[in-house]
Amino acid sequence: MLSRIAESLFWIGRYIERAEATARFLDVHLRLLVEDPWTSEPDACGDLLSLMGVSSEEPSRDELIRLLSDDPSSPASIVSCWRFARDNARRAREVIPSEVWEVINTTWHQVPADRRDRRVSFYEWARGRSALFSGTARGSMVHDDGWQFLIMGRHLEQADMTSRLVAAASLVETNPWPAVLRGCGAHDAFLRMYRGVQADREVAEFLLLDQRFPRSIMYGLDGVERSLEMVTPAERTSAGRRHEAHDALHRIGKLRADLTYTPMLEILEHLNDRMADVQSTCDAVTKIISSSFFSVDDLTAWTTEGTR
Repeated sequence: MLSRIAESLFWIGRYIERAEATARFLDVHLRLLVEDPWTSEPDACGDLLSLMGVSSEEPSRDELIRLLSDDPSSPASIVSCWRFARDNARRAREVIPSEVWEVINTTWHQVPADRRDRRVSFYEWARGRSALFSGTARGSMVHDDGWQFLIMGRHLEQADMTSRLVAAASLVETNPWPAVLRGCGAHDAFLRMYRGVQADREVAEFLLLDQRFPRSIMYGLDGVERSLEMVTPAERTSAGRRHEAHDALHRIGKLRADLTYTPMLEILEHLNDRMADVQSTCDAVTKIISSSFFSVDDLTAWTTEGTR
């Protein structure tokens, strides 16, 4: 597969997953800002923006919404994520089924004009369009190397964004876990698994380690590992060296082992640091994937300052 096509598919997966996760993130935390009268709005909004990798000189609820929701000039916004996904879909048009292209293109052209006045419905719309893309792609794309790069991007972004949602638990003074579960779409699944018990340890264990829940960090890491193994050559080079992508597999394996074998109470004591480790690993894996499979002359960095 051409590196240009593989790169576009990888970033389509990441941008669409980030659009959905950001919609979930905003929906939950804007409700918390309203419901918790003891929370300082500037401090809370500043912390949330920082958690999402966005800086603001005067953080406020309106600024939080603008930067992460509907400002096309903000690379981190939901609207921008769909625009970037569409740009990458145009580059990979020859390998993307018409149904998938139509979902992405239609979503970009039908972004609600009244989104500033109807926040909740806009976030529901964003989640629904992401789900429509996922189902259409799964049912119409050949599950070849291109598919592996697409879902590799989605799994990698999902693990990264779940870590940010979990880290946000430390920013809320009242019991944050029900909101975090809802932000991950995990509330009902968790209640069925644990029969209503919402202690810190059980919730963290479910969102970090449960390999059966599609939005857990471990599920995302497992998905990245499977896709990487599918596209990474097993044989060594003529010089006896392994493919560079094996370094990414090593990093993922190390993170999985750390999360699995570190006592959950210890993880909770240092939750921000542990989630920062997840994010730094996802960033390092992205860079390795880019240098291993994509064009070295035009690498894409997943930052809020420059996008592809």
